[in-house]
Amino acid sequence: MSEMKIAFDIENRGYRIRAYWGEASDAKVTIHKGDELFKEFEYPAYKIFNLAAHFADIVDGIISDEIEKGFAVAGSDGIGGCVMPQEVGAG
Repeated sequence: MSEMKIAFDIENRGYRIRAYWGEASDAKVTIHKGDELFKEFEYPAYKIFNLAAHFADIVDGIISDEIEKGFAVAGSDGIGGCVMPQEVGAG
C-alpha cells in the first residue's frame, strides 16, 4: 500500500482529526484524544472538508456524549440528507 497523503490535521480541545486521501473515492479519517485513537472511519473524499469546518461541532458532540450530533452537522446536505462516517472494520 502506498503512503497516504494527508488532507488536513486539526486540533481542538485535546482532540485531533486527521484526514487522508484514499486510493478510491473515500478518505480515511482518524480522531485521537491525546495519544489514544478515539474513532477511525471512512468518509466520502468530496465531503471531508466539512469535517474540518465543523470539527468544533464534532468535539462539542463528543464532550456532551452526543457523538452523532456533530457528525450530523458536518454531514448535512442542507435539504434533509446526511453523510455519516462508515466505521473501519476491526481486525
